[in-house]
Amino acid sequence: MALDSLSKRYNRYGIDEWGKSHEKLEDILPPDDWRLKAIKAFRRRIKLAEDSSESRVINDIRDEIGKRGITDRGEQIDYLYSIGLGCTRIGKILKLSHNIVADRILKLRKENPSVQGKNSIHYIDALVLMRNGMTGIDDKTFKSYQY
Repeated sequence: MALDSLSKRYNRYGIDEWGKSHEKLEDILPPDDWRLKAIKAFRRRIKLAEDSSESRVINDIRDEIGKRGITDRGEQIDYLYSIGLGCTRIGKILKLSHNIVADRILKLRKENPSVQGKNSIHYIDALVLMRNGMTGIDDKTFKSYQY
């Protein structure tokens, strides 16, 4: 309803009175406007839902690592990196610092030059790959799909 009321506001020339598309609603509407409050509340709900979903997927990834019996932190880093996760996401999953993960990945790359540094998949994609038994190093089928 809040967005509908904004989209119906046009002047006699058909030009939107609320400003150009690069302007923020916060700059256009007064702070106490009900529409701005409704939109901010909606944004908060979306952010909470995204955070909750991400936390569930991270926990599922941890469970998958446990099911595989990979207990060594270095092997966990190697495995997650081989699937396609980047340094920051691996650190978040394993609750390790960025430096520890980055050092291990550099070591892995030196030992195995065929390992590519194109790791930028998201948590949910990694979980799907894990559950389907695919990795970037071991599975030739998956390797052919890497760009």
